[in-house]
Amino acid sequence: MLVEIFNVIAPVFCCAIIGYIWGKSSEDYPSDFVSKLVLNIGAPCLIVSSIGRVALSADAFWQMALATVMVLITVTLIALLVIRLQGHSFRTFYVSLAFPNVGNLGLPLALFAFGNEGLALAVAYFMVISIAHFSIGMAVATGEPIKLSTFLSNPIMWAILIAVVMVGFSIELPAWLNNSVGLIGQLTIPLMLITLGVSLASIQVKQWPVGLLYSVLRICIGGCVAYGVAELLSLQGTAKAVLILQGIMPVAVFNYLFALKSGKNVEVVASMVMISTLLVVLILPPVLYVLMN
Repeated sequence: MLVEIFNVIAPVFCCAIIGYIWGKSSEDYPSDFVSKLVLNIGAPCLIVSSIGRVALSADAFWQMALATVMVLITVTLIALLVIRLQGHSFRTFYVSLAFPNVGNLGLPLALFAFGNEGLALAVAYFMVISIAHFSIGMAVATGEPIKLSTFLSNPIMWAILIAVVMVGFSIELPAWLNNSVGLIGQLTIPLMLITLGVSLASIQVKQWPVGLLYSVLRICIGGCVAYGVAELLSLQGTAKAVLILQGIMPVAVFNYLFALKSGKNVEVVASMVMISTLLVVLILPPVLYVLMN
């Protein structure tokens, strides 16, 4: 079992370590270009190809989507209470508690731990989180109103629409198109992980006490809520494991980028991203041991 867990974790962290070392070196890493490549081309293709690659039933897809919505709403309510009790800024801490790193880290972990079925279910989770993150989450973090034009111009949103239509109407892509989006989608996960490592290399932890507090809260609240929702919906097997795995993911790197854009509480958000990622690295082996049994 330990070998299986190592097989899951090793490729993820090998890629992230490559990115971290690159970020610490004097070599330039084109983060903006890679991010645009991943968000505009790679991730949309990964979403479509993942749904098309596995015979995932509409019921399983919508059940995971419903579970994700329930997790997000519940975490939001708990976050509101916790932030109010702490007397901290809602704008700064809500987004970090509510929106985990289910893209850069969650997708590859689901793939290596639970195969193509796990990836397809994780994509369903990622789709729901992305819709909320790039609308409500971005508006809260940056203080800017939600712009429909910006939302609709995001290729990920169109990929989500295509995936929903494919699932709803049991549509299969032609072989040539399926192979094409599958090949392009394969570049997404390694690039996501390398970019994650580069991003972590540039983050400095300066507000570690509050960063540690909210990092622990992000993981504990997310994991407990995901487990509760899985029990409530009677999820079993891979679906339950993927929901819990996505629930414990660390603070999303995008929240750090949103903070940079707004110019507010950048150091605090950076601390949460770094510390929560390190904490997840520590707890992943025992968590995977439980989920994979």
